[in-house]
Amino acid sequence: MRTLLRRTAQAGTALLLAAGALTLTGGSAQAATYDGSDPASLGCGGTTSTVQSAAMTDPHGNRLGTLELRYNSGCRTAWARITMDYTQDACGTSSAGVACPKAWVIRNSDGRSYNCTVSAGNRSCYTPVVNDAGVSSYAQSYTDTAGGTKYTRTGSY
Repeated sequence: MRTLLRRTAQAGTALLLAAGALTLTGGSAQAATYDGSDPASLGCGGTTSTVQSAAMTDPHGNRLGTLELRYNSGCRTAWARITMDYTQDACGTSSAGVACPKAWVIRNSDGRSYNCTVSAGNRSCYTPVVNDAGVSSYAQSYTDTAGGTKYTRTGSY
C-alpha cells in the first residue's frame, strides 16, 4: 500500500512540475524566442496587419515610398517593411553617390532593433521580428537622395 501511495505521489508531483514548466514557457517568454526571426517563416497563425504607416518623402516633400510597422497577433511580434515607389536602380556604391534605403524595427522597452536594406534592383525589404508581447515597438526608415537624407518614423504599437 505504501508503494502505491508513494508512486501516486511521485506521479502527481511530476505532473505538477510539467504543468508549471508549460506555464512558464508560454506567453511573452515564448515570444521572446522569436526575436530576430524571419516573419515570413514563423507560421504562428493569428492575423498579420499593418498597425502603423508613414509616407517616406525626400527633404523637399516628394514621395519616395511607404514605411509600415507590421504586427502578428499569433506570435505577438512586430517588424518593419518599406516599399519604395520605384526600383532602386543605383544605390549603395561609391559611383551611385547615395545609400540604399534602410528600415528598422525598434522595441521601446529595451531598444532592441533589427534592420533591412533595399538593395539595388529591388523596391522593398522587411526586417526580422521583435517580440512585442506586453510592450510596444515602432518602425523607422532612412532614405538618401540627391536632395539630401531623411528619417521617417511611425507611431508606436
